[in-house]
Amino acid sequence: MSAAVLIVEAGWLSTIQDAGRTGFGAIGVPTAGPVDRALADAMNRHVGNPPGTAVLETGGGLVVRAQADVLVACSAMLAPTVLRAGQQIVVGVPAGRNFDYVAFGGGLQVSGYLGSVSHDTLSGLGPPRLVAGTQLGVGPHHHCAVVPDQIVHPPRPDRIRVWPGPHLGMFAPETFSRLCHSPWFTEPPPNRIATRLSGPHLERVDRDEIASLALVEGAVQVHPDGAAMVMLTDHPTTGGYPVVAVVDRRDVGVVAQTPPGGEVRLIAAAPERLR
Repeated sequence: MSAAVLIVEAGWLSTIQDAGRTGFGAIGVPTAGPVDRALADAMNRHVGNPPGTAVLETGGGLVVRAQADVLVACSAMLAPTVLRAGQQIVVGVPAGRNFDYVAFGGGLQVSGYLGSVSHDTLSGLGPPRLVAGTQLGVGPHHHCAVVPDQIVHPPRPDRIRVWPGPHLGMFAPETFSRLCHSPWFTEPPPNRIATRLSGPHLERVDRDEIASLALVEGAVQVHPDGAAMVMLTDHPTTGGYPVVAVVDRRDVGVVAQTPPGGEVRLIAAAPERLR
């Protein structure tokens, strides 16, 4: 390791995240990884890292001090910069989203669990949440100029693609169409496990109990009160509420990043399913 950084202030829900743990759902281990993979990968590209390299994810209030010169990119600023030894980067409250990302050229060098250094907020698996005084190693880096395909395009909360879920038949016939033609609003607090949506009541016509079954990222569970919950990256691996739809994985990060009270619009990933 050629450089290291010091966490001066940990802020809110600040963790280390890489590509996550894949292939362990059968033993109850969620994937983890960044809630907004597209934004995290964009920050890695800014500093010349491959996708999935470990970054810092934060809900704001994070202060990091360089202990040696290091190339850094933060989604709050987008453009990469060289942080000189002794200089600090301050990540305030994210503007228009819930989480920001900080990437370091060469990537963070920390010990992992089951092939990943991602912190899982549901189980606690992986490196612990960041606290003041934590020191992190950073690998060797090489400066990489920003090119046009590294530009981060604004997300589209008005175009969240969804697929019919395995329990759609337990609901009224028009439910999927209603799901895709109604406004939905995210409820607090922001987290990495699930986003609760408020909107129209989704009426069940089959109230039989269902056995717990495997959940995937993006699954839209419907609670007995009719509320919809979109499973995020730290979601439980099983659940017993019916799944009416599944958000396309490419759009799960958009739901996770929509601030409390923000409106999201769901659209059918396969429009013919609405007919």
